[in-house]
Amino acid sequence: MYVTLAVGGLLGALHGGWAWRTRLYPRSPRGWWLGVIDFTWSLPNTALGVLFLLYALGRGNAVDRAFTRHSGTIGLRDGVIKGFATTVGPVQAGVSPGIDRHEAVHVFQARLLGPFYLPLVLLNWVVATVLPYWLLYHDRERAPIDGVAAYFQRGVYPHCWHEEWAYRVQGAPPSGPAR
Repeated sequence: MYVTLAVGGLLGALHGGWAWRTRLYPRSPRGWWLGVIDFTWSLPNTALGVLFLLYALGRGNAVDRAFTRHSGTIGLRDGVIKGFATTVGPVQAGVSPGIDRHEAVHVFQARLLGPFYLPLVLLNWVVATVLPYWLLYHDRERAPIDGVAAYFQRGVYPHCWHEEWAYRVQGAPPSGPAR
């Protein structure tokens, strides 16, 4: 129990430190609520986001302070996975005007669903992999499934519920490998 408290306290202190240094949350009731949600209901997502942040910073990535300021999302300049933006909790790796709305949906989803978000994402990945229901409505001409990598990048990935939701906000995914 003490180890869990110590690890949780350390992750909370790290997130709080970054939040303070970058002015992550707006100085308003909205900002206060975002912080409360991130440190309570969405705490598992925030904790994993901090680990993701530490990993990205350890690989030489840098926080984009202009993007981060009062946004409620810690933005990293570069993606962690080449060609992909990735969001874990309130941490977005890969900042670009073309994808920021999409990634903001994932931050919102994590805050809305709290501790259920990541298990639901994982469950949908497993179901979409084993039972490819998405083949019933997948656009085979625009994004052909012509190998194992394409099965996941053009099939499973863009057809999971959290990605479909984000694409409805941002627009359709690009053809070729999903982003």
